Amino acid sequence: MPTQPGESSPTAVNAQPEGGAYRRLALMALGSALVAAAVGLVTAYLGRFLLPAIITTTPAEQFGDQFTALIPLSVFSFLLRTFDGNAKHLYIGGVVVIEALLTALFGVAYALARQELRRRQGWATEAAGAGRRRGRGRRQPRNTITRYVTTTLQAEQPGYIEAVVIVLGLWLISAGLVAPLIGGGFLGAKLVGGVGGVFLAELLPNGVFVLLFVALLRNAQKVAEARATTGGALAADALPRRALIRQGALALAILGGGALVWEALSSGLGAALGLGGPHRPPLTITQAPTRIIPAPTPVYGAWTPVAGQTPELTTVGDFYYVSKNLVSDPSVDVGSWGLRIDGEVNHPFTLTYSQLQALPSVDQYHTLECISNEVGGNLMSNGFFTGVSLANLLNQAGITPGATEVIFYGADGYSDRLHLSQALDPRSLVVYHLNGAPLPTAHGYPARMLIPGLYGMKNGKWLTRLEVATGDYQGYWEQRGWTPESNVKMTSRIDTPHDGDFLTAKPTYISGIAYSGASGIARVDVTLDGGSTWTPATLRRPLGALTWVLWEYRWTPTTGTYTIGVRAIDLAGNVQTPVEAPTLPDGASGYDAISVTVR
Repeated sequence: MPTQPGESSPTAVNAQPEGGAYRRLALMALGSALVAAAVGLVTAYLGRFLLPAIITTTPAEQFGDQFTALIPLSVFSFLLRTFDGNAKHLYIGGVVVIEALLTALFGVAYALARQELRRRQGWATEAAGAGRRRGRGRRQPRNTITRYVTTTLQAEQPGYIEAVVIVLGLWLISAGLVAPLIGGGFLGAKLVGGVGGVFLAELLPNGVFVLLFVALLRNAQKVAEARATTGGALAADALPRRALIRQGALALAILGGGALVWEALSSGLGAALGLGGPHRPPLTITQAPTRIIPAPTPVYGAWTPVAGQTPELTTVGDFYYVSKNLVSDPSVDVGSWGLRIDGEVNHPFTLTYSQLQALPSVDQYHTLECISNEVGGNLMSNGFFTGVSLANLLNQAGITPGATEVIFYGADGYSDRLHLSQALDPRSLVVYHLNGAPLPTAHGYPARMLIPGLYGMKNGKWLTRLEVATGDYQGYWEQRGWTPESNVKMTSRIDTPHDGDFLTAKPTYISGIAYSGASGIARVDVTLDGGSTWTPATLRRPLGALTWVLWEYRWTPTTGTYTIGVRAIDLAGNVQTPVEAPTLPDGASGYDAISVTVR
């Protein structure tokens, strides 16, 4: 029956000029792809947390980790200064959003390319009649696979069998194109997990994406055809635009919700909503000494427990945690784990976990501090470690003459080096216990390094290999602009009271900690007038030579506003520098200070 004026034919949705049909398809594909990409990524990352033994890494970790090496040092430093502990969250969030957008755009490109192929082959619906007439005279492909693919592409809507093509296409672009561009090697050979690891990491998010994308796009096309039948071409055109807005908002909600769930599961909701680091009031420092000669002798006085003081020994649950890993840390199977000692040695060997524990053990109190710890920051903890002498392990292997360094490798792809003299220091350990129990996963289970006087980046976790070598190896963070030496800078911190506190005019205590790596603390000075005068505080005898020292100062204030600061002096008489420096590239420096009001 002829179509009357004002009526739409069943194929009206496809009977418009090619430009309009392609725009409509692009909008439908983009909305479907955004939602599908968000669901795929959230599924992968939550699976990474819930099933760490099966899902060992994700594309965001592999590519995001490699991309950090390309970030200019000035940009890296700006991000750390501006966002402090949240910089990592923002970075991985940005990587995830970019991954979602690129995945979605690939889905759109596939949908348009598929439509163009159908048009050129005469399979498109707008040429269905002519295509059928031409098809009658064509010879059908004899090959079963070719015939199946041809039949699938002839369909107006994508089939689920095409998911295989899309998954492979996504992998080839990311591993074959993006990975080499960012230094990850062809097909991701230099990324964590290698070629196979990259493919497997992409399989879950891309598989979920493709299946959901095909389902959503098929549904969108059916809805558009139905709307065109009842409301005409204009109604069919308006529908994808409105749907795209809704689907884009839904995709953002899925990603945001997934991020909140991840934070709530992995580090607590407070961390998800946390703000940046502290802002210190300025001190007026004039003629600050750099060294006191002769060096002061530590004086350990009577100690008064005060609310808010830092405990001498940090509990495992409160031990500071920093990791390069963007999503999750490695879950090591101790049954198959081994620590390999090789390189320029005469007798390379491998230790199992039980063999490592059977060696003569060493107990050691030791403070660890992250190189990205701000002045007054809390990325520092004190623990009781048990392990074995690193020097004994290396000497057992027989170091060959001329070796200059030891390179250590972790199960997460991390590596760095120590000068041979640092590795042979009798206080350097490979440890497997923290506070009397096996190391938690977050702190390096089954074994980690413990090196005196160096920031945490030189105390590698999840150890798998120690390589004796000659040269100047550049470690993970050194490749990204951080110092190769990583010597701890002397620091001191005020723990109580807090900046901005209101106090009453009665006796109280100011207290905190001081730390100087392997150099010890001889004295801590406190200023109550912004840096004009300094008075020694009372020290508590430390648990060991490699730990922080607790200090307190008894104070009877009068009404007014006070700027309180602190500085430390080590056992050699060196005075903590007041010169302010950011964490990057070799650790922060300056004096911690607070402002309080006494009523």
